[in-house]
Amino acid sequence: MRNLLLGALFLLNTLLGFSQQNFTAIDTASSASCKVGLNQEYKKKFETINKTIVTKNPKERTILKEIYSEIQESFLEKIESNDFMCSYDTNLYLQELMAEILMKNNIKAEDYKVLLSKNSEINAYNTGDGTVVINYGLFLAVENEDELVFVICHEIGHQHLNHVKTEIEAFTRLSTSEDIIAKTKEIRKQKYGKATKASDLMKSIRFQNYSKRRKKEIEADSIGLAFYKKTLRNPKAAINILAKLNDADLESDSITVADYKKIFEKNGFIVKQKYFDEEKSLFSKYDYNKEIKVDSLKSHPDCTTRIKLIEKHVHNTLGENFSSPQRFLDIKKNSAYQNLFNLFSSERYGISLYEALKLYKNKC
Repeated sequence: MRNLLLGALFLLNTLLGFSQQNFTAIDTASSASCKVGLNQEYKKKFETINKTIVTKNPKERTILKEIYSEIQESFLEKIESNDFMCSYDTNLYLQELMAEILMKNNIKAEDYKVLLSKNSEINAYNTGDGTVVINYGLFLAVENEDELVFVICHEIGHQHLNHVKTEIEAFTRLSTSEDIIAKTKEIRKQKYGKATKASDLMKSIRFQNYSKRRKKEIEADSIGLAFYKKTLRNPKAAINILAKLNDADLESDSITVADYKKIFEKNGFIVKQKYFDEEKSLFSKYDYNKEIKVDSLKSHPDCTTRIKLIEKHVHNTLGENFSSPQRFLDIKKNSAYQNLFNLFSSERYGISLYEALKLYKNKC
């Protein structure tokens, strides 16, 4: 088993070495000046935001400050740990796409910024302070620039509607509401079944939150589509990317026992059947289905319903012509290797090894 793992690490290094002959990786670890700049920029931004936290209820004010403090500390930690990729060309490209959307919709550009995270999850999010974060993993899913632009439009929609701010405020009101406080006190008085009652209360709150979040996603789709239409890009891209998000938790490729044997034996390593008798898959714990847990409360819920709603507004304008300029194609071409580099540089050796084996299998 030890020799097999050493062989796997050898293949990973070989594949990384091969990839570096064909593209230049964006190395976040070397972006010290960028990290310092981002840190200073967001500390200043957060100070401004914190001065605007005003509420008459002292309990609500305390909770609001705690929530914002946790969110801000978490974001600054991401900057410190090089989570954001400081590639001049790629960041400029994304910022120009955002500027196009903002300009054509008469939205102040100075209120918005786009950042690229090395997170491999197919996703993007709005932080509530005008920042849109694009996970690098999104480049593995988008097939053209139009799909990427719709994602940015959707996240701008969240910001335009102040969804993050209103969600924080709603949670604060709920936490200090007389109804929740009374129910919590009642549960504490119970001699038996406290855990069950507390669990039921949490499920009720989570379901309410899910319903509200689902509504917010539909709202962001609606206004995001309105923003997107102003760019005169193909509306079908909105439907296509939502369909991909709907399947984002499903692994499109995997490594079978036969694949493991073929890869390792081709490179001179002896593979014994007992390795696979001990585990259904040698690297099963690194399978994406385990890495990305399927969650019905995911940040982009119920994509099928959202697709149907969008189709009502674009069914007469659908076509197959999408924008894919060279700048997009260059990023897309290198996305699998860059994603592998991101995982490896983040010291996520298990999943990077698993992804390397998949790439190696497809090259053979």
